[in-house]
Amino acid sequence: MHTGLRAGELSQLVPDDFAFEAPVPHLRVHDDGTADGIAKTVKNQSSIRDVPLHPDLIALGLEAFVALRRKANPSGRVFREFRLGKHRKSEGVTRFWGDYLTKQGLWKEGRSTHVWRHTVARNLRDNGVRDEDIAAVVGHSGGEHGQTKAYGGGYSLDRKLKTILALDYGFDVVAALGGPYNAQDHRA
Repeated sequence: MHTGLRAGELSQLVPDDFAFEAPVPHLRVHDDGTADGIAKTVKNQSSIRDVPLHPDLIALGLEAFVALRRKANPSGRVFREFRLGKHRKSEGVTRFWGDYLTKQGLWKEGRSTHVWRHTVARNLRDNGVRDEDIAAVVGHSGGEHGQTKAYGGGYSLDRKLKTILALDYGFDVVAALGGPYNAQDHRA
């Protein structure tokens, strides 16, 4: 909802993939190293990218959550509840999401985890963000612009952050989830 990550990208994140102390807090999607001893993979070269962390994720306590996961298992997957499938890294997230939608009475054909990527792209486009900026965040090649980004490097995190900040779902996500994270209230 706030990153545009593929389900398989999300499920492979380890604590070292997060850079909370950077001038622009972000996460790294890459194929270096392992996640729970399994080699990390990406769909293609365009998938390798840094994605700024939306301020709502910070407000909701993502940094504290990742710190707890790091303490428990420094090289383990952050979202270990989502098992990694044998053939697709997204199998666990896909199963979790399908079960959740079914339990809530919301499941119907076409409501997969991948719909979130479409929702992010559509929301950004509806808010006036250029396709090349959307592509830089969600890990698409960006068509003809994608080939030119090899000259001079990819988009800066500052530019990508402007893209992420354009996400607007029409309600206060932090308030809807109970307000900002508070270590005392959440027993961190």
